[in-house]
Amino acid sequence: MADAPHPDEITTDTELDRAIAEVLTEMRVADPARSTELGRRLVDLLDRRNAADANRTADIGTVAAGIDRAVRALDDASSSAELMRRACERVAELCSAKRVVLSRLDGDRIIPVTWFSADPGTMPSPPAEFDIVDGSPEAEALATNTVSVGPDVPVALQELLGLNGFTTAPVVVGGAAAALVHVSSPLDDTRRRALGVFVEVLGGCFERVGLESRRERQNALLHDSARRWAGDTEVDTAPPRGVSELAPAQTDPDAAEQPLLDPLTDREADVARLVLTGASNSAIAEELVITVDTVKSHVKRILRKTGATNRAELIARYQSGTR
Repeated sequence: MADAPHPDEITTDTELDRAIAEVLTEMRVADPARSTELGRRLVDLLDRRNAADANRTADIGTVAAGIDRAVRALDDASSSAELMRRACERVAELCSAKRVVLSRLDGDRIIPVTWFSADPGTMPSPPAEFDIVDGSPEAEALATNTVSVGPDVPVALQELLGLNGFTTAPVVVGGAAAALVHVSSPLDDTRRRALGVFVEVLGGCFERVGLESRRERQNALLHDSARRWAGDTEVDTAPPRGVSELAPAQTDPDAAEQPLLDPLTDREADVARLVLTGASNSAIAEELVITVDTVKSHVKRILRKTGATNRAELIARYQSGTR
């Protein structure tokens, strides 16, 4: 049997396990002198494997602590913009990466919206939007809702991320991928899993921040709509935060809209409230951190469930209820 590689030439866990197996196999038929030599080699290999296991355990502990710090950094973000900025910073720290890009999805388009560089003095120009290519790591990540690694950085991101490969992960909001995170290096298994955990939490944070800001904006917009359609000039256009009594009972938009929204799911009701304010599909998608296609699907279901033929009829029903 040919001599196994020198220990210094073994660089991966697979090579280490293979070398141990080969030594054990040879020891079964070796003479005493050779067995002694193989025994010393086996001890050395086992020590190396134990050291590798210890290093891996320590690395996992470090990454776990990093996930905890990253998640805590998101807790008090008060807006989607602040949440995205913090997310990019924390991903860079968690993955030991120099640059991170967070993009929103609009159908088959990837639109970069926030990015972070560990070298802010060399920050390149904003990256352009680009298409999702069939078979690309982005397409795989979105199809499987998992972290994916690619060797070829998309052209639009090369100035920012470099040319040495990348890792991308989908951010799922409301059950659908709404954003993508690109990291400027191919990550190992441990950090890929850590990134997967972090973006899952990030999706929940987007839902929380979106819900809080939506409620405030919807209350103000619906209140203003009630004032305009009721012809009540005494009603303030921006009620104090937390005040639910907007006007006399007959002009309360919450009461007027409730029968209209009863057949809808919570997410459909969120979309419907924005439709009632006259918001476009693009504006709704940005507000709810979902894709335009998802908004269109929700609107179709809303019209079907409410029996309205189009947005104008839906709004007219709401307006007639507020008079």
